Amino acid sequence: MAQYSRKLKRGIRYWYKFDYNNKTYFSKAIYLSKSEAKRAENIRYEEVSRQARNPSEKPNLSLLEAINERLDLLKAKKSEKYYKENKTYYSDFLKTIGNVPMNSITRKVINDFLFKVASNAKVKGNDNYGVNYMLNLLKALFNYAIESHELEIRNPCQGIKPFPVTKKLKYIPSDNDIEAVKSICTPEQKLLIDFISETAARINEPLKVTGKDIFDDYIILYTKKSRNSNIVPRKVLKPDCIRGIELKEDEKLFKLWSDTPKFLKRKIKFLKQKEWNWHNLRHRKASMWSKQGLPLYEIMSRLGHSNLKTTQRYLQLIP
Repeated sequence: MAQYSRKLKRGIRYWYKFDYNNKTYFSKAIYLSKSEAKRAENIRYEEVSRQARNPSEKPNLSLLEAINERLDLLKAKKSEKYYKENKTYYSDFLKTIGNVPMNSITRKVINDFLFKVASNAKVKGNDNYGVNYMLNLLKALFNYAIESHELEIRNPCQGIKPFPVTKKLKYIPSDNDIEAVKSICTPEQKLLIDFISETAARINEPLKVTGKDIFDDYIILYTKKSRNSNIVPRKVLKPDCIRGIELKEDEKLFKLWSDTPKFLKRKIKFLKQKEWNWHNLRHRKASMWSKQGLPLYEIMSRLGHSNLKTTQRYLQLIP
């Protein structure tokens, strides 16, 4: 049995490799030290050896194997951002408890880990949103492993209650804030701000709009919430800001950006305003519709939500 080092962009990482019964076993280069790789190798060697001695015994699924399988699935089906978030959280969990068999992880192990994360968050002055997010990701990991490998275990995350958090209202920028930003924008940038302000669209939606999506009284927005999810069209009222604009069928309304524009954040920082972003404009318009007396289900439809509770979280009193 042996351990090896590999130089990666994030630094030196270690991996192991060994042969057993004319078969080679090796790991990915994920370990921070040679000793960590050796411990993981010993665990894996013991699993392989026990399985060889007891061929009728079902092999134990290790935490690392479950994480890698889950991440492969997320990489194929979800957004790059969601995949990276999962990878970061799972790596922290793996480093803390080690590459142990999945069936050895108890509720106490999960609880102890979450309490440690919560304590670190408290020291840094952060709330428990990250802790609860981690709990949800671990719950999903175990559900995946239990279902895909038919593990005869109970999800150890079941019964663990979320940690308390301080609920905060989404900041609603004032008319003065928005106008101040627009005063230092280019015409194209102003148009994008007005478009989001009038339609409450997600920022990725107007960037897909072409001439064929614009009609006399309405436009069609397309939503894709993850890489492999369905693209869902919805009609919204045509905003005043684009009336009079004529485009060819395949011509984009916003040609400058293919991903979330960064100019808004820079200009807000330059003006020393309280921080807000594209999504705050979406909350702002939803709250304005509510103030105007629009039925909740109509607001839900305009926002492109599939859950009424999500829409209710958007709404707040505004002057």
